[in-house]
Amino acid sequence: MSTFMVNAIHWLDQRRNGVIGVLPELKSICSLLSKSGLQCRITELQEDLSVFVCTSYSDAQCEEIQDFVAAGGGLLIGGHAWCPSPLGRAGV
Repeated sequence: MSTFMVNAIHWLDQRRNGVIGVLPELKSICSLLSKSGLQCRITELQEDLSVFVCTSYSDAQCEEIQDFVAAGGGLLIGGHAWCPSPLGRAGV
């Protein structure tokens, strides 16, 4: 999985060799990216980032993230899309 993540960041960075911003709750990803030679900073979204890594579990900074991407910034966003049915197996 680490090779996939690093390749995705390189693709999103578009050879700018910029700083990759990672949300504080994802600090283990920052460690992984730093070991691969990428410049990584644990931070909230900032305009000077090349790529921003966040989760899909919150709509905080939604407009700012849209503006960041529209201005050419890379976005790696992830989350777990599956959850158990509140009705149990019978509701699936």
